[in-house]
Amino acid sequence: MGNQQGKDYGGLLIRTDKPFYFAGEIITGNIYLDIFKAGYPGGVVLLKVTGKEKCNWTESQTITSTDSEGKQESRTEYVTYSGQTQFYQHRVAIWTFNTSSLPVGQYTFPFQFQLLSHLPGSYFEKESDYLAKISYRVKGEIESYNKSYKNIKHSQPLVVREPLKQNITSLTGQMEVNVATWCCIAQGTSSIKCVFDKNHYLPGDTAYLLVDLDNSECKLDINRIDASLINYLTLRDKNGREKLITRTIVSQQIQGIKAGIKAVENDRKQIQLILLNKSYPEGIRPSSNGQIVKSVYRLKVQAVLDGCVCCNLHPAVDVPIEIVAPVPQIYNQHVQQPSNWNPQVFQPQIVQFTDTTMYLKDQNSQSNYNYPQNPQPPNQFGQMQQPMS
Repeated sequence: MGNQQGKDYGGLLIRTDKPFYFAGEIITGNIYLDIFKAGYPGGVVLLKVTGKEKCNWTESQTITSTDSEGKQESRTEYVTYSGQTQFYQHRVAIWTFNTSSLPVGQYTFPFQFQLLSHLPGSYFEKESDYLAKISYRVKGEIESYNKSYKNIKHSQPLVVREPLKQNITSLTGQMEVNVATWCCIAQGTSSIKCVFDKNHYLPGDTAYLLVDLDNSECKLDINRIDASLINYLTLRDKNGREKLITRTIVSQQIQGIKAGIKAVENDRKQIQLILLNKSYPEGIRPSSNGQIVKSVYRLKVQAVLDGCVCCNLHPAVDVPIEIVAPVPQIYNQHVQQPSNWNPQVFQPQIVQFTDTTMYLKDQNSQSNYNYPQNPQPPNQFGQMQQPMS
């Protein structure tokens, strides 16, 4: 049962009712306990929830040195920057057996708790020179009163999706530029207006873009119109140093218009941009706003003018959008039940977590539970209730 420890006495498995949840949503699940041998020195059933961020990246730098003969030598050194934080860490005892050791039997402990609403979404990306990760886990555990016995425990990864920050709506942007070539030769004005059908997309969705072009007062052709989805991934190390990784996830080009022409209303350009990342087998990674890992997206449409345009200023519009984490595949992980599984099912325990109830890693020790030296049932977490029939 699960990736169990203390298996000489039994096993434990934790399972949430769904494999993913929005931040702020109520999580429900069960801890399953199967004890088939008496004598395990423990009696408190613990629920633990953790959220971690981690990143690292490597940068190269060239070092030039001069030897005693005045010859210069160059060498390349690599420096790795890293950051890590545990921003969500909670622990609560949801049941206490009033016995000096775990009683033999089969038990189910339902639990319920609400995720904090401001949590960042789950995220994972690993390349040869950088790592970005935001992950969550729920764990069920019975800590031994005696350090010579392993704890009985099992953990499950949890996918957290960021809540939508605003209702789904269309977006509009526009820009007009005064065009000049060779920094001094005026070529008139050119403008673009774009309507984006949504501000939230799932990976694989199609973004529908309507583009109005007014090139009637410009002497240069618009060679083409570029539409692209751009991702900005920011990593921050423990000292506040940041690395920004910018990449175009997907792009598309369509034909532009001639000088002195308008393409508006019924003649406007239409673009259908399929939001897929062919270089990444799992698709586009979701938006996530962590403390040391932040991934945001913008949709950009640009009218590329002919000739040498001063300062490379082309009419363009870009807007921020969110990529929502896709719904995971059906939660069909097989769980092998113990033989003759017929557990006692206890009353659901409703747990409340706040920012002020977090515990530190070095607090996760037996001394925090005030266990007596002679194994006696701890009672500071409340008495055992009658199981449900």
